[in-house]
Amino acid sequence: MPENLSNFQTMYHYHPVQEYESKKIQRALNILKGVIAREDKRHMMDEQLTVSMQNLLEEIIPQLENELDYDPTPEHLWDLTGGEPPVTLNEMHTAAYNRKYNS
Repeated sequence: MPENLSNFQTMYHYHPVQEYESKKIQRALNILKGVIAREDKRHMMDEQLTVSMQNLLEEIIPQLENELDYDPTPEHLWDLTGGEPPVTLNEMHTAAYNRKYNS
């Protein structure tokens, strides 16, 4: 046996795929929805969750969905709350020119 093969070590090239935390929460939410759906199909005597646990899950699931569907984009790009209207490049350059040479 060649000498370099006797020192051979097995190398694993496993690099886990990075996943956003929100995706993990979405996956957990889907699992919880499945739990509730299966529990609703069971007969009362065959249920595996307590009523309080079902109520808690039914309260939490819409809250998680609401947080996952959150869109930080304002309803209006500019409004009376202090936002600024968009400025074209021409307006921006004209204002800069006037500040520099006309003041």
